Amino acid sequence: MIRSYRTYLDTRRANRPAAEYREPTEEEWDEFQKHFELRKVELGTCGRPYGTPCAHEHACIRCPMLRVDPAQRRRLEEIIRNLTDRIDEARANGWLGEVQGLQVSAEAARNKLASLDRMARNRPRASVDLGMPMIPGER
Repeated sequence: MIRSYRTYLDTRRANRPAAEYREPTEEEWDEFQKHFELRKVELGTCGRPYGTPCAHEHACIRCPMLRVDPAQRRRLEEIIRNLTDRIDEARANGWLGEVQGLQVSAEAARNKLASLDRMARNRPRASVDLGMPMIPGER
C-alpha cells in the first residue's frame, strides 16, 4: 500500500507543473497561517479548506463545516435556549418567516449537540500504543 501511494505521488508530481513545488514566499506563508487563525470561531473550529471563503455567510451554527469544541457545550446549550425563546417571541408576533429561519438554526444546534454526545460516548477511555510500523525492505 505504501509503495503504491509513493508511486502515485511520484506520478502526480511528474505530471504537475514544477512551479507548484516551489518554496512559498513570505507573503504566501503569512496568508496560509492567517487562514488557520480565521478558522477559530466562538463554538470551535471552521473546517473549510484553505483558500475558500465562508459559503454560509458566517451562520456557523447551521454550517456542516463547524467542528464544535466539547468545552463549548454549555455555550451551545445556551444558544439553543435563546433560539427557543426567540422562536416563541416570533410566533407571538406573527413573524412566520423569522420562525422558520430560527427553527432551522435551532435544529442545526440540536444536531451539533447530539454530535458532541455521540463523540463523548464513542471516545476511547484510554490510548492504545500501536507501536511503530515496519515497512518491509526499509530500515
